[in-house]
Amino acid sequence: MRRSLLVPAVLFLLALAVACGNAQEVVVGAERRRPGPEVTAPRAPGDGDGARPTSIVQLGDSIASGEGTLYGYEYDPHTRTWTGGNVNAVWPPPYPLCHNSPDAYGYLVADYFGSSLASLACTGATFANGISAPQTSGWETLRPAQFGNWATQTDLDQEYDGAQPDLVLVTLGADDLQFVSIVEQCIKNGYYYYFNLANLECVPSNPGSTIETDYFAFLPTLVQNYATLVDWIEARATAHGLAVPKVVFTNYPNPLPGDGAKCPDTSWLYPEHTSYLSGLVDDLNGQIEAAIEGLGKANVAVADVSAAYTPQGVSHIWCSDDPWAYGLSIYKVSQPTSAWSQAPFHPPRWARRAWPATSSPS
Repeated sequence: MRRSLLVPAVLFLLALAVACGNAQEVVVGAERRRPGPEVTAPRAPGDGDGARPTSIVQLGDSIASGEGTLYGYEYDPHTRTWTGGNVNAVWPPPYPLCHNSPDAYGYLVADYFGSSLASLACTGATFANGISAPQTSGWETLRPAQFGNWATQTDLDQEYDGAQPDLVLVTLGADDLQFVSIVEQCIKNGYYYYFNLANLECVPSNPGSTIETDYFAFLPTLVQNYATLVDWIEARATAHGLAVPKVVFTNYPNPLPGDGAKCPDTSWLYPEHTSYLSGLVDDLNGQIEAAIEGLGKANVAVADVSAAYTPQGVSHIWCSDDPWAYGLSIYKVSQPTSAWSQAPFHPPRWARRAWPATSSPS
């Protein structure tokens, strides 16, 4: 039922964006900016006056790779926790440590348009560690650079060149800003605060050194990295005698309750923490939109998926009756291996396929 209601509307927005003649923002899940009445089915690809993409490349982090979709957790509405699941889920080759799933949104976009897809995304990718250079974790290399460094002509990915994309999808930024570390620090602070061992951090009046350093101090670098990546994509196409591809960035769906609601999925986070972190995600989404729109390029757009967990005004965020994103209740003291899971903040398989959102200007 969820998929049948939302997917046609999302794909309609996709087709609408491809048909448009200038860069734009398309919003998914936000009633206030949805273009037109209720949609029951999209047009078939190729119908009408919009040129559809034929070759798509997906770059980015865990939202782009499809992280979370293969674990198989189920939500128990009685305990309000995620149960079951397999932390040792098998992820597809050639780079299984990237957790690149066939349920990633890029695949559904490609299926709809009848396009080929080269999905190069990898969980944990940042611009410096994954996009412009090989992605490493400790001593281990997870995969080669998704794009490479065009300025130094190093680590240039051959799969990207072979795809000759006319559409590049990008979801990037949360890992550059160390969002996982930020949440971990807030949880740790909640523990210490409970025992009167620390002042409350992760709040507007006292963000704490982790947020000040990893988020606010790094934001200008992230904004510059977006511009650099777009410039590199354009220069690479030109150098190879190809048309400059359309580039579509997405922001991030926000599963955190802005009102500070408390439930097992918020774990040790205090309501003040949850509310502040939700606002931080909103701020990041605004920063992404402003950065991409500020480029002023007709071939570059941003797709706003921030409200993907509140379609038609119905809440599916953490602490709702029917959450569409894994929460921190996955981690259980009685199951030590649950700590290996990277599922929290990501949607299950069925929910992922309910928001295959992107837009592409023509």
